[in-house]
Amino acid sequence: MLVTELYRTDKLLFFGTAALAIFAAALPFSVSLIQGGILLFLVLSLVRSYRQGALNNLGTGIKSNPLFIPWLIYLAAGALAAAFGMAPRHSFAALNSDLLTAVTFFTLCLFLKPGTRSTTLNVYLFAVTAAAALGIFQAIAGLANDLNIRAHGTSHPVRFGEIMVIGAALALSRIVAQENLSARAKSLLYTSAVIMIAAIVLSQTRGAYLGLALVLATAVIASRCVKKLIPLFLAGLIVSAVFVGLNPTIRYRILSIFKGAGSAVTNTAAPDQSIGTRMVLWKTGAKIIRDYPILGIGPGNVKKAFPVYCPPPYPEDTVWGSLHNLYIHQTAERGFVGLLALLILFGGMFVTALNNYRRYSSWQTLWALAIMPAWFMMNATEITFQHVHTSYTVLLALAAAITAQPGTNA
Repeated sequence: MLVTELYRTDKLLFFGTAALAIFAAALPFSVSLIQGGILLFLVLSLVRSYRQGALNNLGTGIKSNPLFIPWLIYLAAGALAAAFGMAPRHSFAALNSDLLTAVTFFTLCLFLKPGTRSTTLNVYLFAVTAAAALGIFQAIAGLANDLNIRAHGTSHPVRFGEIMVIGAALALSRIVAQENLSARAKSLLYTSAVIMIAAIVLSQTRGAYLGLALVLATAVIASRCVKKLIPLFLAGLIVSAVFVGLNPTIRYRILSIFKGAGSAVTNTAAPDQSIGTRMVLWKTGAKIIRDYPILGIGPGNVKKAFPVYCPPPYPEDTVWGSLHNLYIHQTAERGFVGLLALLILFGGMFVTALNNYRRYSSWQTLWALAIMPAWFMMNATEITFQHVHTSYTVLLALAAAITAQPGTNA
């Protein structure tokens, strides 16, 4: 439907689609615009449902969602941990982010339509490619001035790398999916994927390197389509080789992945400060879990407890509020009850993505499935689930998969 026709026939849908486009465009860039866009989309969608007399159906739609029970368990476990934690008022305030994340997911599942879904994903792919290009420019400008500047876009380099992995997975899914694409569309998708792979390399983020490898492996296993990825794989190798040659720090980052994993397992000295800091943070989390194993210290309280469990000198002279491992972090704050709830939610996400791909093999369902293992892994070195840029994009992918219908190709 043309934009002008949509505006004439359904103004609420028109403005709702615009709000969702703002949400999608902001995903690699701005938390405020992400949340503002999705809340505006929710309000407009509710008003439209009210005028159509469909509000009564929303409760049924939420309850029938395959992740309704897992989300309910996760939110209930967070509330329980907050009630018995060290600062209940602060913890309940911190739970607002969990509630907003759940509301975002159900909003997308309820109101994403074929037309709006297609527009939203196209806007997101354009935005994340633009963010990748910005990151590449930052890193190359640094190299030109003999500075080791990590590609970061408008966020931290680690988060930027994770954003790029999720975005690259969308381009890869469209490339390998069994759909008819024009030569121009294929060229744009391959170009977008190569730009994002280059941005991942230049972010110098080890978790993103492993995440990209998992995305590629999952896409190949699920789609059984290696042929379409060979040109992209070769292009990625060439790009990586060029940047590794120009910047030895990137080469070190790649090679030190195995050294870092070895130091974590064997408890030997970390190969660099970044890994060493994480080792200290994880050990601090283990101390908290030892003292508060069932319900933890309460959501949002790691920073309050950190000086008690990690005496000075603090790693990098910082009192940390993140333990840089979601599973350790949430166990410290919510105990093993909270960890179990988190694993139930993550398990539900994976099963939902897998079932939707089996139900309807398409690029939308493949995107959701391809990012799941990578996302779970990246949460082992960060608290990515608690970052809006990444978590909201993963939920968009899941919602797109849940609402995808055979024959719509959108």
